[in-house]
Amino acid sequence: MLVLARKIGEKIILNDDIEIIVLDTNQNTVRIGINAPKNVTVYREELYKEIKSSNMTSKDVSTNSIDMLQDLLKSQKQDFKNTNLEKLTNKLAR
Repeated sequence: MLVLARKIGEKIILNDDIEIIVLDTNQNTVRIGINAPKNVTVYREELYKEIKSSNMTSKDVSTNSIDMLQDLLKSQKQDFKNTNLEKLTNKLAR
């Protein structure tokens, strides 16, 4: 880990296109500004962890859930066939 001391207004440059600027300091906090290209996402650590956790949770689809979805789709397909068959039968009966 690189540890640097910076004063208000001083910058740190990363990869020629990312600037980290010290904006303000007080007893317990440092306000920084980050200039980065639009294709670079910048997150606070707590938000980044929450997004990552949410993504991991969403990808864990159980086999049971997939089976239930398949059964539901089969049921709806059968209901659709039966409804259309009824309509066709009624038209032919007239």
